[in-house]
Amino acid sequence: MMSRAVLSMIVLSILLSGNKRIDNNERLFFNSSFRPTEAYKSSKIPIHFKDSIPDDTLTLYFSDANLPVAFSRNISTAVCYDSLCRRANITLYWEVFGKYLGYSIPRGDELTKKEHVPFSDSDYARLNEVLSDSLSALKYFTLDKIIPVKPIAGKADAISGATVPNLEPWIVPAAAYTSFTLWKITYGATRDSIVVYTKKNLLINKLIFNALRNWDPYNQIKALQWIGETNIPHDPFIEPALNILHSGNFYTSRQALKFLKKCTLSTEFLQMEMIKLFEKEDFRIKNAVIEYISSANKLTKPVAVEMFRLLKDDDYYLVNVMLTLLTKRYQPDYADQLYLSRLLKSKNKNVSNRVYSYLSNIPDQSHDIARLLNRYRKKIFDQN
Repeated sequence: MMSRAVLSMIVLSILLSGNKRIDNNERLFFNSSFRPTEAYKSSKIPIHFKDSIPDDTLTLYFSDANLPVAFSRNISTAVCYDSLCRRANITLYWEVFGKYLGYSIPRGDELTKKEHVPFSDSDYARLNEVLSDSLSALKYFTLDKIIPVKPIAGKADAISGATVPNLEPWIVPAAAYTSFTLWKITYGATRDSIVVYTKKNLLINKLIFNALRNWDPYNQIKALQWIGETNIPHDPFIEPALNILHSGNFYTSRQALKFLKKCTLSTEFLQMEMIKLFEKEDFRIKNAVIEYISSANKLTKPVAVEMFRLLKDDDYYLVNVMLTLLTKRYQPDYADQLYLSRLLKSKNKNVSNRVYSYLSNIPDQSHDIARLLNRYRKKIFDQN
């Protein structure tokens, strides 16, 4: 029977073999499966950043399909508390569209908090969360605002004292200066340079398709924006853009609509695609549909049929919106009027009354529709 020691050695060797490509000289904190040591190849790109960081080089990493996937920059900056300064060494990583990916710390180096207390494991994890927040309130602060005013004698000093309370949701505890400094670097000149470089040198169709199909809202929005800002033809990306339009994400849907309006799609086709978005729950998306359809002077039969298809006898909001959009933009024929008349039987009085009002204002009513309206009018009169 195999001894426990031998079994333990086998299990350990398996575990180690699974991690053999991880660089043991660095601690890695990433938001994705990307690892710099697993890149197919990398290259150095000199960039004039116009900042105070010594390293003026970006490292560009490629996948085994020879597609650019990430950038990194080695950061060495001073973190000061009181009159004491300690140099922080960290490597930051971004996707090629400029989204923060993660960071690494050389083994043996430490980031510090106030009074130069080293970061704990939870602090490093929290820093990754802080740097991932592109909308952080740190954007609106300057260094002199994040350090409390120097108190009176006998109290904690200006820098090593308590963190400004309203910054706590956006920083590593007791590390306002470090959090602020690294966040500003993450979303500063380096990121701007990556965006410029990618747009100028790396924006090929395959890279764009990957961004549009990976369901990351940030990359999808950037890819759609950048196509419009360059001379890249729009039409090859219609299919993924339509998928994004129907994704249910308001921001990506809005960007997809802006993009699709510039493609060689018929107005009727795009209107029909937009009408389908009324089935989404987000009212911001519904409002975007209303705004788009309202801009049309006329609606065609196929578009109107798509609108009628969505009407439900218990949804007054949808019935009211659709009939308002149709008014003055579409003249319903007999089949349309007959289809709408079924909603006169709705148990929701708001729905039935709205349909009655709409049908009553149609100039040329058939005898069948006029009879149905008279019957409805009589029922309402009898109920009152």
